[in-house]
Amino acid sequence: MGRYTTEMIASYNRALDAVERGSDVDVEGAPTLSGYVPVETPPGRIVLFGDVEKHPVLGTALISTSDLVWLDVHAGIARTVSRWYKLGSPATAHAGDLVFVDRLCGCVIGQAALRETLAEKAREFRRLMM
Repeated sequence: MGRYTTEMIASYNRALDAVERGSDVDVEGAPTLSGYVPVETPPGRIVLFGDVEKHPVLGTALISTSDLVWLDVHAGIARTVSRWYKLGSPATAHAGDLVFVDRLCGCVIGQAALRETLAEKAREFRRLMM
């Protein structure tokens, strides 16, 4: 398992299952993330940084999400390990830009690299679940 805990592997796979089913997407009830950017943090995690509204725990705040599992900018939704997000407008940022939220920092990841990295992580987490 290496750098992932058993709980992280299980949580990631539950999120992948939710994406595949697509049936539990509640976009109207999901928190809204605006001014967001996909970011790769130093340990190799992919998250979204952005301004959230109506988050069930955080309310309205500048946040970093849990690990990003899936993102569809055209449909305006994202899935992280912990929840669905409705997407507002993205931030203006360029691949490689260094960004910060509180004590976390990371580099903005471009769309092509993001798609490739998310697909690779999905394969890795599915393999770890076997």
